[in-house]
Amino acid sequence: MSNSEFSIALRNYAGVPVVELVGEINKQTTATLNDILGKLMQAGHYNVMLNLKRAAWDNLGALDALKRAAKLFRTHYGNVDLIVDRDQVEKLKRLPQSLFRLCVSEGQALTRIKRLPAPSLGVIKPTTARLTSAK
Repeated sequence: MSNSEFSIALRNYAGVPVVELVGEINKQTTATLNDILGKLMQAGHYNVMLNLKRAAWDNLGALDALKRAAKLFRTHYGNVDLIVDRDQVEKLKRLPQSLFRLCVSEGQALTRIKRLPAPSLGVIKPTTARLTSAK
């Protein structure tokens, strides 16, 4: 996959930013992702979901840059929840569990973030998330 086939979608799920990655994750694309995660932190969002279900990576080295971002979220008592398919879980178990929480759905991640029972699908309405530039 070339860099042009990589995309990032930012949306909101029950007040929590969801960053959805589509395409190959490599050193070039992680720079873009880290920029977005930095802007979310500057906006006060310290709990973030990264949806990797439609993402691909050759090795865990491609995800090393995410470790630095996750450490910054942890300094603010936040978390980075990785949303993955069940077959991706085995690949990612070598990542530090203290930095990332692996979830199989956004609902599961939301339950962990808000420490509440999972909401029913009819309650949550999709919304958009916007980033503002720092002045």
